[in-house]
Amino acid sequence: MTAALVFLLFFTALHLLGLALVTNYRGFAQHVLDTYLNPVHFTPYELRRLRRRSIEHPEFHLYTHAQARLRNLRIMGALHATLGLVGVVGITVSVVRG
Repeated sequence: MTAALVFLLFFTALHLLGLALVTNYRGFAQHVLDTYLNPVHFTPYELRRLRRRSIEHPEFHLYTHAQARLRNLRIMGALHATLGLVGVVGITVSVVRG
């Protein structure tokens, strides 16, 4: 029962995160794109490693593909919301039946 509750909370959080990304609630998807997926925020270690290997990271062209990245992030949010909802329904059905 405890494990089911933990998984239920996990899938509920996954569903809510996906919904926030899909609906871009208060600019959440744009915030995720600007902070977590922006290579400008790499750690100095990661930047040195890329520079040492003479690699131009393709993500440094962030603003040329900004709209496509936002669209793809929102599509991934829809997939997360769907997976979360399926998990919540599946666990709820198994707890009620079992």
